[in-house]
Amino acid sequence: MTRKGKKNTAWQPLSEDVTDAVDDLFAEIYPESEYGRLAEDISDYWIERLESVWRDKPKRIKNKDLSFQPDDPLSRVPPRTVVIAYPDSIHRKNEPTLETLDQFLEMYFPCVGGLHILPACRIAEGRFNDGYFSQVERNRIHEPFGDNDTFSRLTESRFSMADFVLNHVDIDNPWFQAFLEGDDDAGKRFYVYSGSSYRKLAASGAFDAVFRPRPFPLFTVFRRQPADELFARMDMEEKCAAVNDILAPDHLDPTIIGILSIFEKIRNDQVLLDEDYTHIPPFRKYLKQQGLDPDNIFRLSEIQETTNPPYIFASHIRSIPDLLIAAGIPVPDAGRIGSTYETYDQAVFGETVHVLTTFSHVQADVNTQTFEGLSMLADDFAWYLGLDLNMLRLDAADYAFKKPYTSCFGLPEVKKLMKILYLSMVCVSPRIVANLEVNDRLSAVLSRMSDRDAAPPMMYDFHLPCVLPLVFNTGNTRILERIGKLIRQYNTPETSIRFSVAETHDGKSVRGSMDLLDFSERASLAETVMQNGGRIKYKKTPAGQCSPEEFFAVCRDAGLDFRKTADRLFDVPWGESSGDSSAGKSYAGDSSPHSESGAQLILKEEIRTKEELAERINAHLGDGATSTMVDLLAEKLINGREPYELCCSTREAMIRLGDETLEAKRFLSFYTLAFALMGRNVRSIYFNDMAGLANDLHRMRQTGEYRDIKRTRCSWEDLTKKLADPENIHGIIAGGIRQLIEIADADPSLHPRGKEAGVVSQRNPAIAVVSNRAGIAESLVVVNTTARNQAADIPFGRETAESYSSGAGTDSGSGLNSGWADRFSGEVFFPHEKSLRVSLPPFGRLWLNPV
Repeated sequence: MTRKGKKNTAWQPLSEDVTDAVDDLFAEIYPESEYGRLAEDISDYWIERLESVWRDKPKRIKNKDLSFQPDDPLSRVPPRTVVIAYPDSIHRKNEPTLETLDQFLEMYFPCVGGLHILPACRIAEGRFNDGYFSQVERNRIHEPFGDNDTFSRLTESRFSMADFVLNHVDIDNPWFQAFLEGDDDAGKRFYVYSGSSYRKLAASGAFDAVFRPRPFPLFTVFRRQPADELFARMDMEEKCAAVNDILAPDHLDPTIIGILSIFEKIRNDQVLLDEDYTHIPPFRKYLKQQGLDPDNIFRLSEIQETTNPPYIFASHIRSIPDLLIAAGIPVPDAGRIGSTYETYDQAVFGETVHVLTTFSHVQADVNTQTFEGLSMLADDFAWYLGLDLNMLRLDAADYAFKKPYTSCFGLPEVKKLMKILYLSMVCVSPRIVANLEVNDRLSAVLSRMSDRDAAPPMMYDFHLPCVLPLVFNTGNTRILERIGKLIRQYNTPETSIRFSVAETHDGKSVRGSMDLLDFSERASLAETVMQNGGRIKYKKTPAGQCSPEEFFAVCRDAGLDFRKTADRLFDVPWGESSGDSSAGKSYAGDSSPHSESGAQLILKEEIRTKEELAERINAHLGDGATSTMVDLLAEKLINGREPYELCCSTREAMIRLGDETLEAKRFLSFYTLAFALMGRNVRSIYFNDMAGLANDLHRMRQTGEYRDIKRTRCSWEDLTKKLADPENIHGIIAGGIRQLIEIADADPSLHPRGKEAGVVSQRNPAIAVVSNRAGIAESLVVVNTTARNQAADIPFGRETAESYSSGAGTDSGSGLNSGWADRFSGEVFFPHEKSLRVSLPPFGRLWLNPV
């Protein structure tokens, strides 16, 4: 498919216009008045790295780049379905896993032309590494996966995407370790605060507004190597002896000293690394030997995900003397001993520092406000630019610039920083499409893509993983019409495109569908996930608070009277105490309330439990989704937590049917509808879903990480055995997915230059009808979302299409005069009196093209 009326202009590397734009953007982000020479220095360094990328590229890749026509950017996006896979999604003995993955796809899914390889660079094994997103090095392939050459060959052989983790590196990164070992300059690459500076900033509210989808501590406590070489050379036993020498004539049991050395870490409610956790069991044993109950000192964390019991201090252990008293030290002695210990603690065990760790306790955020941090970013980014890639996912991009007293998310500076990355690709790697990963609502994604100043050429799209299971659970396809209504509100450039997912390696993004699903629908989906063995991940929110708008939506969805319910739950909900008479007006009546001042509803102090909350709103806790709704409300209002991910496989997001053959049919209908809705955008399927793998409860229990419930690592022998049985659910699904990928990839109506998919309105809400068109090519996909026989009359005419963009729908002349052939069965259907009559068996599906 060619574009008409466009002049083809040859691309040239290192265009002066582009490098000048990079210069200008650095100057805007880092003004001299605030950052000194940073903009000038990093701009020079950055452009030198771009020059080295182009100079060192193999000739075969250079020739491909030089053939790129910048007037047709969508030529970089062939209509191929992309498989999202870990570098070790499948493994075989004594073989690099990237080679195993390549051979598996060639043998069992030769139809696959696109591959998104999730993070493959060096990781720390044997402990939490956030599903490989916590990388020790960002420019070297992890040895068990293969090497840099293996990775390069694989990406060159397919329509490929790699992951560039922008925001952070693993704490085993050489620069971070150098900082802990005493190199202060190495620490400039990270957001590091001394104990006193952290406490001062925290007390001033510098971090109160930070947005992050995690319940874990924003900062993780680390200890640097003792400055005194005498203490630095000591092992733990020697340090305990040194502490007792300092405390003499007082003396502490070594197990107590061990706990004191990690006191701040335990108090911080952070997951302890193994070397720190080794102090917990001996101390608990010591307490029992003294006739003391360890559970009077410890309680279990509600936020940590770990295989070890996540012990933190009970609420009354607020200081070191508190701990000593609880451990049996007499009160007068505890104060004296505690004071002496604290005087020498950092000399013996090393300085305590607070490190910004937005995503987990092992992921140190890279400081993009220092030359050291930015040059580290440039060096790692340059490696990706030198590869023969088609797409580069910029992971968690909106967190890549931080400022105190802000949300540290999607700041104007980060958008300019992303534009520098886009321009860098234009400069030396024009065939790479930047794929901005921002886990946010569809409206936020569309708004970002409509940005005329810094629109990303591609963005991840997270709404389908929650929307589609709900459609199949309810048999209500009217939900899909909300997507089109939302998309039509934004004017995205025709050259921008979304990377659409129906499932990912992470949990299902609750936030991704917040503007499409209401509270009761989200509660219903969460209920199904939990019933099927899944888990809910939460993020922190202010406890006891809720916006009027959000609570109104909850009441509307639950059929509750908003004002009466708010009166039962909240103190002064109408703004009387503020003296703002307009507040009362904004909250009055049955219309949706709003608070221009951002005022929050405050939960009554006497409501302390879920049961008390349920009693106030007359909810019955045994009523399935209603009970889940109360659970979610209680988490937010009482515990200060809010769901941000549902962790389960695609199969376990849908109500179990008790019939694997029927579940296989539903699964294939799920992906048929997903591919149709993805339409012109990049289609994707997660590796596990190609065989319909279920929840991996064993792996989740092994690691303690909820997301691992669908991060199965398959052995070649086990997986291929499942696929070899055509009557096994996995064999049925794999065969159906192969056929579906072949059909979708061959259908010209799903071309990237086509129209957005359109949901065609017809009377039966159990049946979804999706229209796609590109040029003269068109298709209709029809899916029965229920386990019952269903029929539908599909009308022809523009007014019947709930199209995502103007022009989509079933309004062509060919629709009335031609037959429509089903690509699954070969059956041909003919319209009658401006409509097409179809009858579908349970979870039946049709992929229709005019003939």
